[in-house]
Parts: sequence; C-alpha cells; structure tokens
Amino acid sequence: MKPILLIPSLVLLGLSLATHGAQQKTAENTFSVTLPPPAFATNLLPESPFGINTAFGPDTADLDARLRSMQDAGIKWGRQDFTWFRIEKTKDEYDWNGYDRLVEQCHRRGMLLFGNLCHYPKFHDMRTEEGVAAYAAFARTAARRYAGKVNHWQIWNEPNLGYLGGDAAHYARLLAASGKAIHEANPKAKVLGLNMAFADVLWAEKVMKLVPNDCFDVLCFHPYRNPNAPEDSFDWWVQDQYVKVFHKELTTNFPLVRMSFLEQAAALKKVTEQFGPAKPLWVTEMCFNTHIHPYGVNELRSADLLVRFHALAIASRQIEKVFWWTLKDGGWQQFDAAEMVGLARADLTPKYAWHAYAFMTRMLEGRKWVRNDAFGPDLFACVFTDETKGEDVIVAWTPKPFAYIRVNNTEAGLDIFDVFGTKRHVTYNKVRTGSLPVPLGESPVYIVGPKGLKARVRPDPGW
Repeated sequence: MKPILLIPSLVLLGLSLATHGAQQKTAENTFSVTLPPPAFATNLLPESPFGINTAFGPDTADLDARLRSMQDAGIKWGRQDFTWFRIEKTKDEYDWNGYDRLVEQCHRRGMLLFGNLCHYPKFHDMRTEEGVAAYAAFARTAARRYAGKVNHWQIWNEPNLGYLGGDAAHYARLLAASGKAIHEANPKAKVLGLNMAFADVLWAEKVMKLVPNDCFDVLCFHPYRNPNAPEDSFDWWVQDQYVKVFHKELTTNFPLVRMSFLEQAAALKKVTEQFGPAKPLWVTEMCFNTHIHPYGVNELRSADLLVRFHALAIASRQIEKVFWWTLKDGGWQQFDAAEMVGLARADLTPKYAWHAYAFMTRMLEGRKWVRNDAFGPDLFACVFTDETKGEDVIVAWTPKPFAYIRVNNTEAGLDIFDVFGTKRHVTYNKVRTGSLPVPLGESPVYIVGPKGLKARVRPDPGW
C-alpha cells in the first residue's frame, strides 16, 4: 500500500427541520477518517462492480456536490432514471437537453451510467398496444441518441410490484418490444430486464415464458433483506413483505425465506437456465437501512454489512455489479426506513457506511479476484490480486463473534486494515508471525501482503 495521505477530516453532524420550521438535531456524531485519493478518480471503468442509484436529475440543486462525493467514494457506475414524462412533455416530442448535460457531467467525474427508462406521461396508456409502442419508441430513441455514451438500458423499475399491478403478461409485452427496439437502435447496447423487488423467482419464470430469450441481456433484482446479514439463511424481509404482503397464497416455509442472499441469486439464475444460457445478474438496488424501528440496523453494522455484501457478490462470481441505494438519506426522520438509506446524511456529511464504501473501493478496484480460501458458512476469506504491484489482498470476516485464520508472512510483513482504513502492520518473526494467526469478527478486515498470500482456517482460538 502507498502511504495514506491526509485529507480534511469529515465530521458527521446532521441538522433537520422540525415540522414547525425550528431547527432540531436528529443525528450527530464526530468521526474522522484519512483516506488515500481514489486511484481511478476520472477513469471510466466498464468492468467495475461498484455502482450506486444516483437519485438525482439534471436540475438537482446539489448535483455537483453529490457527484463529487460519489467520485471521492470511488463509485464508477450510476443507475440513472431517464424519466419519460420529463423528456416527452408533448406527445411524440422529446427534450433530451438536461440529460445530455448530465451524462457528460457524470463521465467527467469518472462515472458511467445505465439508463432506467420509467415513469410514463399521462397521455400514454400502458395497458394498450399504443402505450407499449410509445415506450418502445422512447427506448429506441434513447438508445440511438446515447450510443457509445450510455450502452445499458433498464426496462422499468420493480415491475413485479408497480407496473400495472405486477401483471407479468403486461410487462412481458413491454420487455419484448422495447428490448428489440434498443438492440436494433444500438447493436452494442445491453438490455437490463425484470428489475424485480426481491429475488422473485415466481414472477421471473412467468415473464421469461412469454418473451424471446434474446430480448434482454442482464437480469436485475433488488435483494433487500433487513435486518438479516447477507450470509443468513433466513430473510425476515422476504417473509414479512414478499410472502405475507405480496404473495399471501404462499406460506412462511416458501424457500426464498430460508435462503442466504447468494442462495436466492442461485435460485434466480436457475430460472434463467430453463430458457437458455444463464443470464448475468446485477443487483440494481440494495442497502441496509439504518432507521431506528423494526427492520433497521445500527449504522456501524450497516457499514460492515455493506462490505460483506459486496465481497460476497464479487467473490461468488454470480453477481457482476451492485448498485447501492443510495448516496444520501432522503430526510432526517430516524424512524423512517425510506429516508434512512444513504451512505451519507441528507446534507451529504458521510456516515460510517460512506467511509467503509470509499475504503473498500480503494482496496478492491482494479484488483482481480483469484479464489476463496474460505467461503462459509462460518468464515469467509476472499483473495484478490494486483499483478502490477505484485500484491494480494484477503478480505476476511466471520458471521460469528470470533473466528481465526492463519496467513503466511514474509520479511516484508503484513498490513491489516479495518473497514475504515485503520492500519496495523505486523512485522515478520519466524516463530511468532511466520504463520500469522489473525482474529476475525463480524466486521471485515483487509490483509495486504506480497503476492502469494493464503489463508488457512484454524480452530478457535487460532492455534
């Protein structure tokens, strides 16, 4: 690792407006972190797995500040709404000016976009053939206009819940028509399909039975699972929302309820394999909400789970990209799940999660996954390498209170970082540290050393 460079400390101090206009603190803590600058600050990196839901538009007031924060965090992809009713204000007339500018602004900050085509104008009826044709025309025009600048297009958001009541047949017609239109307009474009709330295997199968398999290229889903960790073989959110609310015909023994995040992803992939080669999977929304209410997690745990989720996704080789929801909280109500979603507070002061995300991208961006020396259920050790530097990084943690690995050491010693970048250097001692016992916990650590690092699982307490 290069020496860590000091940048100004970031103090987390949140103020909110109370209902009657008086100022009232609802979130406050002091926490400073020093980080090296992002290594690829302005580079466009199509293969990067690190994305975010931008949650802004061309005229967002604090747009530049948000883009700067995203760049500083090492975010390389954005999921951007191309809001149909804002672009087609008059029937059959499109105004792209704000989005032209937005695409260029994001690129200058080193962030690629994929377009989420959504939110229809009132003069189009999506229940009709005319409505579907109008959407396909909108998608075709977008794909042609931004070819080479935006080459990925998503067909609606969470249509299993919100598009005409979750009707699979309606969405299948929309996906087939718009997917074909996008591919014709830009043969290099990729169509992102389904984009489901949950890993909705039942709905995914219904849609895929009704569409040509080549009308979309990537299957997207939103595996929210608060308050459960990604490795847990139980999902309260799926049980209480997917089963009890959206699929009341199911029982709480429905398999998705008792699966880890990666098991849910595997179940989705298995569905796609019924109709042809397995589709790549993208997680296009995900976060661990930090609200103080049922299903919330505390802010430190959210930071840890963020790193664990990304490491699992990347090291599983099942998930190509993850798009976090989102950069900043939607408000100041600490009890509101929909507001407590950001890496930062509503005024952009970083939360623990922002620092954990920023350090994660500094440790893993540009490194190649090599193997997993351990991959559950009680211990995870995922190995990444940098061929240029001749350096390996092991990301390691346990879902238990404690566990141990041994890591081979050399005369160069080993650097061990926590999720916020706190560095501890272990020198080489043939007897004491030649084969170094490393204690792990629920918060991941990064173990950095010369190429050839290997982790061996040891019984507790590590001998």
